[in-house]
Amino acid sequence: MKSRKILVFSRDPGGTNAVMQLITPLRTHGNEVVVYGKDAALSIYRRFGMECADIRDAIPSGTQRETNEFLQNESPDLIVTGTSSEDFSGRHLWQAADDWGIPSFAVLDQWTNYRLRLIPEAGAPTKTRTTDDTLVMPSRFFIMDEFARKEMCALGIANEKLVVTGQPFFDHIRRTGSCFSAQEIEKLREKLTVGQGGLVFVFASQPLVSIHRQNGMADDYWGYTEITVLKAVTACLGKLTNESGTKVTLVIRLHPKDDANAYQDALTIPTESIQFVFDRETDSSLLLKSADLIIGMFSMLLLEAAILGRPFTSVQIGLKRESPLVFDRMGLDLSILTDSELEESFREILNGEFSESADLPFEFGATSKIVDYLERY
Repeated sequence: MKSRKILVFSRDPGGTNAVMQLITPLRTHGNEVVVYGKDAALSIYRRFGMECADIRDAIPSGTQRETNEFLQNESPDLIVTGTSSEDFSGRHLWQAADDWGIPSFAVLDQWTNYRLRLIPEAGAPTKTRTTDDTLVMPSRFFIMDEFARKEMCALGIANEKLVVTGQPFFDHIRRTGSCFSAQEIEKLREKLTVGQGGLVFVFASQPLVSIHRQNGMADDYWGYTEITVLKAVTACLGKLTNESGTKVTLVIRLHPKDDANAYQDALTIPTESIQFVFDRETDSSLLLKSADLIIGMFSMLLLEAAILGRPFTSVQIGLKRESPLVFDRMGLDLSILTDSELEESFREILNGEFSESADLPFEFGATSKIVDYLERY
């Protein structure tokens, strides 16, 4: 058993949920684990009772130089981070670790934005780390599966940097999703519907516009935004529920980066058959287990729904690029791309005709695989 100091850092919700699963097992192996977070990560760690420090207190300027000084003072044996497309703290840590000869590891949480997570900060010097010397990278990536390896290698990311382990949060979802009783699920449904019954749909928010703007991209980079998709969903539901009289509660599951008033202007459908509920705090697995349908674009919540075997649909009306939803790229073609497809799908669901969940491949056991790898490193 090794006793080492391991520095853990994350900023985005997806990366935080992934690396958080590693902290307790690493400590069980006798390691000193120091946890730093930023923005959304701080509230996630604290909600689960994990002590963490705000990295902005340690690195106020956020510069590469100050990050190097911070890492020299901390002197960890290893670094484990999540990844982020619009924040450079993790990339600064990888570069600092490289400068000080410290191994660094990043846990990938999704099959999207591979390169966007690795682009250097504007004007920052980089070192040649792979065949593509414009990217900033850790020593190793822990990735979801062989499909991710194939896609990342196609982008010029060196194969030797990629370790297929699965995604630790997927283990957590599968483990906790089976813990909720029928009574707990029914109690939540009654709360969401205010005792009025009917169907419960969940819309999985993604703050696409703000992320794209921070990266100098067009708001509708994908051909749609979260607003255009939600408007299409509510317009279609409004029409069909008015025709059928079916009651639907549409739960807007806010992303941790969303403003509290997000979507208010988009929900203007005049119908008594739909009620809107905004939610950010309910356990995601309990919410998905309580829903009749989960709707999103390419949110992690859709992956959670797939793991839990819950009905879900991806709505990407207007898509003008290769689909960011991994299931589409795998050839399963699950996304709805037109208004007519959306109406046909919703009409079937309102009539009680739910399609069987697709048999989707997931790698499980990631937590133990990553911890074992780090213990042997």
